[in-house]
Amino acid sequence: MCIIPDFSAVSVWCVRLAFAFTLLALASGLFFVFRRLEKIFKTALFFLAGAALFQAAAFLALTFFFWHVPENRYLTPLNTPRGMALALGFCVNALLLALEMRRGTGLTFVFVLPWSLLTLALPLFSMPPGLEAFSLQAKSALSAVHNSLFMVSYAMFINAFGASSSLLLSDRELRTRIQHEAAFALPSIGDMDRLIWRLVSVGFPLFLGGFIIASVQLYMKYSRLPGSDVKELGALATLIVYGVYLVLRKYGDWRGTKAAWANVAGFIFIAATLVLSSRVIAYHKW
Repeated sequence: MCIIPDFSAVSVWCVRLAFAFTLLALASGLFFVFRRLEKIFKTALFFLAGAALFQAAAFLALTFFFWHVPENRYLTPLNTPRGMALALGFCVNALLLALEMRRGTGLTFVFVLPWSLLTLALPLFSMPPGLEAFSLQAKSALSAVHNSLFMVSYAMFINAFGASSSLLLSDRELRTRIQHEAAFALPSIGDMDRLIWRLVSVGFPLFLGGFIIASVQLYMKYSRLPGSDVKELGALATLIVYGVYLVLRKYGDWRGTKAAWANVAGFIFIAATLVLSSRVIAYHKW
């Protein structure tokens, strides 16, 4: 039994290290925007890789701790707020790392990593996990599936927000023609537009799949359809915004700044959903 608090302590320390590495990655990325040095960029990538590694380790340790409740064996803590926060933060950082290793813009660090830090704030500043809390959580494996789909799609949308912010900043520099210290570091508007499209076109089907699974579960358990809960309403709004963007991007002229603003709007719905669902009394309250 003495191994139980060990797994809890390991998870807590990994969260602290992940937060520190993410903060260092953000600082390095910001410095890289103004000092385009390869060493600084590689340092930022190193810190970001470390953050993702410690987030994965924290989730793994939390899973082992979770399994000490016999009823939770072979399930994951994705059905708990702490587990979802760790999974989301890992997905955001891992995807950003993959994108930056390929593109090397550096600017998206500035727009994405603050939100990664926020996802780490919940497990960092909350109390260490207790087994009694786990035993009260939903134990459905299907819930873990739809939560996984949501976490991956949210990571796609958050990185799309980072690309959208970079695009809007590039457009502003071109319109005002006022040279900024970081102007030379701004990525191509066309490249960012294509990146946004690819991220959303992958993230939207995943989000839709998670929403359908969650809706089926909701109907089977409560005999109702989504729409009477803050998180459900936010998910519906998110589906509409990104769905409209994909249709108009393919069949209309929603490129460049129009695409960027649509993704900023979608991200606002996501952020509001996550914040309000943790504050307002609802089925999905954290």
